Amino acid sequence: MAVPIRYLVYGLSTSCITLLYALRLAFHSTIICQLENSTDSFLLDDDLKQYTFQSVGFGLAAGLVPLHFLNFLGTRNVTTIYGIVGIISALFYPTSYQLGFIPSFITRLFQGAPLGILLWLIAKVATEWTPKTETAIAIAILTSVYQLAPFVAQISAAEMCQYFGWEYTYYFLAALCTISHIAFYYVYTDRVADNKLATEEEKAFISEGKGKVSSHTSPDVPYSQLLLDPTVWATWFANLAFFSSLLVFLQWGPLYMNKVLGFSVRTTGYSGGLAHVFCLFAKVIFGKVMDWSSMEMTKRLKTAWTVIEIPSLALLLALIFVRDVYIQMACIVIFITIHGVAIVIIVKTQTYRSAEHNHVLANGNTLCVVLCLFIQPLVVKFLVHSDTFDEWSHVFGVHAILILLSVIFFICKVDATPARWTGIQKVSNDIKVEEP
Repeated sequence: MAVPIRYLVYGLSTSCITLLYALRLAFHSTIICQLENSTDSFLLDDDLKQYTFQSVGFGLAAGLVPLHFLNFLGTRNVTTIYGIVGIISALFYPTSYQLGFIPSFITRLFQGAPLGILLWLIAKVATEWTPKTETAIAIAILTSVYQLAPFVAQISAAEMCQYFGWEYTYYFLAALCTISHIAFYYVYTDRVADNKLATEEEKAFISEGKGKVSSHTSPDVPYSQLLLDPTVWATWFANLAFFSSLLVFLQWGPLYMNKVLGFSVRTTGYSGGLAHVFCLFAKVIFGKVMDWSSMEMTKRLKTAWTVIEIPSLALLLALIFVRDVYIQMACIVIFITIHGVAIVIIVKTQTYRSAEHNHVLANGNTLCVVLCLFIQPLVVKFLVHSDTFDEWSHVFGVHAILILLSVIFFICKVDATPARWTGIQKVSNDIKVEEP
């Protein structure tokens, strides 16, 4: 029996954004090789190194602007364009590094720009290609980019640095990224009905129960209504709390485990890797449970958010009050495993609420990530000076408050029924939607 084309779409979409993200993350590993036995690298200057790290954040912010205006080109074309930008900038990075700080900064900026499509593409595929009965498991697969990309980047960098040279990390990942985008362009169509590879039965299954956009509905995004929707703001705040809390351990976790807890670099690396593997399995299992549940959708999502984030909050509190290093290590691994599942709930809520305008909410999610990338280093710098338990407990406390507020807002404000401003008509007794 042939594999359903929608699963191929999930896989290729995940592959494209995973490799784009891996090209960005590879720098965190190749920088070790770049500085090895180097005496004149601009990365030896702390200020220039900081600017180089921040350049990707500037690129990510800049990449969101054309993404909004290019939306009319369709998902397949936009994904291809952003992929080309990421591939070319990755291929040029080794040369730009040799040319100095300014060329390297500009190249890294272009490497950051394509990352704007990560959450955007996840939202698009969830809207255009996912049956309503498979939404959670599809999102679990698509969001695995946040577990797969670090592995791909670190393993590729380690092997290339050892046998060929750090430059080949970018050449290798760029080649894989090119293959993925070519395959994606061949398989993906913006309209399921136009796909020549999918069977009529699969097309009907994907479209079942989704409704259709009214012919008299304007294709323009109803920003005034969208921005007044409490569910939109509740999910954006939930996304801010999610990414900010996760980034603490993605960016500073190894440093905390090494400097504060006293574990070796190898131990911190393996513990972080295991946490991502556990999270990947947790996402798939949780996604299946959510899809199989017969609970009303709004209640289902609110329950899921509470089930995931209350334990996450408890684990952060344990990091504040428990000083045993082994318990702390276990809490960090379990936190990454459990908390990483929350993105599935956010995207699923936004998919049901915003329908054809889901890409707008996805862009808002990316803005939340940009905000985290710029503000969080300042918070850590302000609160942490000597890498002590007490200083880091303040960082964990701030994020515990964020998670608590996200739970309150999510429970009080989220509504998973399609909004009036989506323009979807009623097509079944199970979906009740008011026309705008």
